[in-house]
Amino acid sequence: DVYVVGGFVRDMILKRPTTDIDLMVEGDGIAFARKFADRLGLDHIVTYDKFGTALLPLCGCQIEVATARTETYSPDSRKPDVTPGTVESDMSRRDFTVNALAVSLMPDSFGELVDPFGGIRDLAEGILITPLDPDDTFSDDPLRMLRAARFAAQLNFEIVPECLESIKR
Repeated sequence: DVYVVGGFVRDMILKRPTTDIDLMVEGDGIAFARKFADRLGLDHIVTYDKFGTALLPLCGCQIEVATARTETYSPDSRKPDVTPGTVESDMSRRDFTVNALAVSLMPDSFGELVDPFGGIRDLAEGILITPLDPDDTFSDDPLRMLRAARFAAQLNFEIVPECLESIKR
């Protein structure tokens, strides 16, 4: 199964322009990316085998194809151990609920929204909250704290108090 995910979905809902398209595949994302690139007539893609992702440059935009995955972090590293996952497990590893959104591209469910953490509600309320415990989310990838500040400024959203407290810690 293939989904468009993350910031593209968020920006589409907010009617914001975007040139980055993220696709998530339940299966082999790199194999899918190679077939997709062939269909698009692209000669070159960039693959990141460890993470099961590939980048397809196309007409001034970038399409990133990723294998649905789960990530486990050891306390002394920002580099996760990656294992295949589902759309739901992939959404749980996202930074904020407003980025934990997916839209099916499969013919039998085309256009159906996957929103396991209430991202649509949080978009409507203008808030940034993590899908899972904020201490775990920010500990797994501290860059997410800076992303909170960036999204709050770009989207004019409020970072919820429990996330702010976690960032301070």
